[in-house]
Amino acid sequence: MTTSPLAELVRIESDPAYRALFCAELDAAIQDRFANRAAIVAEVQAAADRLRALILHGEPGRPA
Repeated sequence: MTTSPLAELVRIESDPAYRALFCAELDAAIQDRFANRAAIVAEVQAAADRLRALILHGEPGRPA
């Protein structure tokens, strides 16, 4: 059985315990998304740094 979005909103607005649970889960999901985004940004920055180093200094063990 699927709950309609409107019914879910009504429950969130009318049930304080459910609202607290919903907000806690939403906060956790947002924090997870931010952490994943930060990890991806760090990976991209590290890859860019390696690429810059290769461009500036050539491949290790090979003449530049």
